[in-house]
Amino acid sequence: MEMTNAQRLILSNQYKMMSMLDPDNAERYRRQQTIIERGYGLQMRELDREFGELTEETCRTIINIMEMHHALQVSWGNLKDTAALEQRRLAFLGFDAATEARYLGYVRFMVNVEGRYTHFDSGTHGFNAQTPMWEKYQRMLTVWQTCPRQYHLSANEIAQIINA
Repeated sequence: MEMTNAQRLILSNQYKMMSMLDPDNAERYRRQQTIIERGYGLQMRELDREFGELTEETCRTIINIMEMHHALQVSWGNLKDTAALEQRRLAFLGFDAATEARYLGYVRFMVNVEGRYTHFDSGTHGFNAQTPMWEKYQRMLTVWQTCPRQYHLSANEIAQIINA
């Protein structure tokens, strides 16, 4: 992260104010303030990660994934015979916090800040699937997008999607 001395001073002051306004996280803010003030290059890279970026395409893909799970749940609710499908397999699990943290952060933003998909159960881990999910969701999306009636899926189509 390249910053001028003026930018570093401004950011340092912001962290100082945050430590006063949010005592529960004061130690974290003081640490970040020290990193900025002293210009510790290695630790400043940590701050870069906090300012990560998701492209518009990636955001749209995550929304499509969430929409697909919504469609699966709606379609399952419309089925007359649901015995062949376990409802828990239709749940949106989220993403792995260790390897897909940016995606997980966007999901949490969409649900907790934007108020979308609030009917999804975040579980005890707040949509942390604890296993990488991106590739699985990509396969599922590919199958879902070929279905002619994406919100009126048959039991067979639902099975194909969740087994992708």
